[in-house]
Amino acid sequence: MNKTNLHDATYYVSGLQGFTLSEALRFWKAKFETIKHFKRDVITHPLLEELGTFVEEIWDSIIPISVREALKEKNTEKRRTMFDCIGVAKLFRQLNPELLDQQVINKKRTRWDQNNKAWDHQFEDVYELYRIDGHKLFEPLSDWQRPNPVFAVRCWCTTTNREYWIYVPEEIAIGIRRWSNGNSNPDAIRAIAWTIRIDISNPKRIFRQGDIIVVEESEDSRQVTPYHLTKEQYLDLFFSET
Repeated sequence: MNKTNLHDATYYVSGLQGFTLSEALRFWKAKFETIKHFKRDVITHPLLEELGTFVEEIWDSIIPISVREALKEKNTEKRRTMFDCIGVAKLFRQLNPELLDQQVINKKRTRWDQNNKAWDHQFEDVYELYRIDGHKLFEPLSDWQRPNPVFAVRCWCTTTNREYWIYVPEEIAIGIRRWSNGNSNPDAIRAIAWTIRIDISNPKRIFRQGDIIVVEESEDSRQVTPYHLTKEQYLDLFFSET
């Protein structure tokens, strides 16, 4: 495939088809941190190697799509793809979200040195829960029906201190649905706990390394349908985090 054919083709971005090369390049630049990440995730077949070479040559000159452009996009599917490529971290930081809850946990977790000797690592872990009004992201469905708000929990890697934002459902973020009776109860720990799913009942303890979750069984554990951790499980069961 030569450069002419590259420009004549249409491309998939985040599962949506029909983008021109110039459009796809800007979406990819927003989605991937580096050309290395792009080539790893997109150039998955030898037939795409020429595309990878071309993108690598111009990578530094590509201007990524912006939050402002995404908000102005009228096509719903395209706008959702733009939000996906931009990412929740950039999206929330630029849209002035409302901080609903912040909690700091003083943790003591077991780690192992080069000689496999266990030691206790003590640190503070911070969790923040945010809300963005739906009208900042989506067009109103009608004159009287406003888009639902969006919620995300913000946290940091305990080893690298890298920042992460993760979407959570409304009922998890504030404890109730907006149309339900009762008072809302925003809880950042409940929100982060919900992001972890396990498929073992009565777990003894949990180990986390990056995105990998390992659950140690107890004598009473059984294989069950995957379920989200509760706040209490998140606070009580974690033994090691790296």
